[in-house]
Amino acid sequence: MVSADSRFQHITDGLLLPAFVAGHPVLDFCNTRAGWGEPKPREYLTSYDHLVVWAREAGLVEPGVAGRLRRADGGDDVLTRALELRSAIYAACTADDDDAWNLVAAEAQRAARAARLTRDAGWVIPDDAGAELPLLEVARAAGTLLSSDDLTKVGRCPGHGCGWLFVDPRGRRRWCVMAVCGNREKARRHARKAHA
Repeated sequence: MVSADSRFQHITDGLLLPAFVAGHPVLDFCNTRAGWGEPKPREYLTSYDHLVVWAREAGLVEPGVAGRLRRADGGDDVLTRALELRSAIYAACTADDDDAWNLVAAEAQRAARAARLTRDAGWVIPDDAGAELPLLEVARAAGTLLSSDDLTKVGRCPGHGCGWLFVDPRGRRRWCVMAVCGNREKARRHARKAHA
């Protein structure tokens, strides 16, 4: 499991959230869990409040709207769907998983149906979507990512207990945060050599 290193996380509005290191909000959404595939992963989205504040910080929900959403009813069901969507996005980005792809597609289509065309901002999901708004915004962004060339540029951190995703346009990035996961791996290799 990822440690409490401040380069991995920060406190916003009294809530512990992961750092934004992926270069894309959908991948940062996947990074609200660390230790993918580990027996005890680190979960950052432990409440609907965390989801709303994360979406606000990611630029998916306006600050004033987020303030109202934090008091909205129905958040627990939305959080459950968001966590299911997050797992499906992760699987769609890292494996050839038709079931995951179909779940993301269904949520993205739901978001598209909720969107309205405006003169000023193009397609937007109106605030009256209520508690679902953060989920719909993530789903819409996920649909755009998975249908773009950016999907072929997604990297996965091999750091112990990490698995975070990031955009790697040149194919040279190995770690989510070199100063953390990269340095830990260097320290592990050094320790193994010293013991050998």
